[in-house]
Amino acid sequence: MKQLTLVLSLLLTILLMGCTISDEELTKTTIDNTKQAFEDTPKDSNEQTKLFSYYLPEEFTIKETKMYNVLLEKGSKSYLLFVNENEEANSKVSYDTLVEKYEKPFISETFEDKERFGYLFVNTLEKNTYEVTVGIGGTKLTTEAKINDVSDAAKNMMDIVKSVHKK
Repeated sequence: MKQLTLVLSLLLTILLMGCTISDEELTKTTIDNTKQAFEDTPKDSNEQTKLFSYYLPEEFTIKETKMYNVLLEKGSKSYLLFVNENEEANSKVSYDTLVEKYEKPFISETFEDKERFGYLFVNTLEKNTYEVTVGIGGTKLTTEAKINDVSDAAKNMMDIVKSVHKK
């Protein structure tokens, strides 16, 4: 009986270790997915506010819309979309503000092309919980995500951010 308990405990420990993603793997996967989304062709807008239009994936819903902000939800998670109409797509102001605010971010990565400056910024809130911000110029989207959701959240967020078209 003791041997069975020991074997089961060992198997459970191995299984749980396999479910946890390493910091290096999380960083690489998140950066790669976000960069690919930045480089992909923007999806067509399917939502509008008075100041801008944007693409919203099917699994997201709109909770509240204000002049420069849209509060989105996906399941129980909230996302805040902010659009600064005075900042162009190549502006670095939002990114620089995050860099000044957080001394040691978990991930700070930038992406650029001829017309746009994009970024991924991930800050550790507590063990296995992160604040994820994705932006292009003056447009940014922020949420909180558990460790296993960071990469997918960042990719979906970049899909939304890159689709924003100011009127």
